[in-house]
Amino acid sequence: MEDVRVREKFTVKITESGLVIVAADECGEKHLHFTAGEALMLLDILKNEEEGFKQMAEKNSPMPVKITFV
Repeated sequence: MEDVRVREKFTVKITESGLVIVAADECGEKHLHFTAGEALMLLDILKNEEEGFKQMAEKNSPMPVKITFV
């Protein structure tokens, strides 16, 4: 069996002032800071695009993708 290593591309942190997304690449870490209001706007945008993201993920994934939020 091939050793498959999963590398975390980003982490999402909820803070007292809002949201921080930390993305890591070969050049280091980058931080995106959002106030609570900005985070809510981002959430609304992502919710509106959810079906399109699901279709893209399914189309482009070598393995079936099924993500369920409860």
